[in-house]
Amino acid sequence: MTKAEREADPGESFDGGYHLYAKEKHKERVAKNSERIDYAIKQFELNNIEFTLKNEQSGHFHCRRKSDDKLFQFWAGTGKILGYDRLRGIHSLIKLLLR
Repeated sequence: MTKAEREADPGESFDGGYHLYAKEKHKERVAKNSERIDYAIKQFELNNIEFTLKNEQSGHFHCRRKSDDKLFQFWAGTGKILGYDRLRGIHSLIKLLLR
């Protein structure tokens, strides 16, 4: 089945049209990245944390902890903090950075 056939009749595709739903949800998530990046920048500035925005599309930041200068990587779009699987979000990151 070709892509055009899948899009013309999603119910007959291999996943029942789920690929179209997933594509739409992904677009919605990515559209919020700029808002999440702006919010993260405001939070960094509010807490006097130095940061570098490495990738504007994914919201990838580098920032360092004040006490020991340890590098932290953060993705504003997903809230992921590299190396901390159980923590998510800008507020969790700020708590780590202010230790």
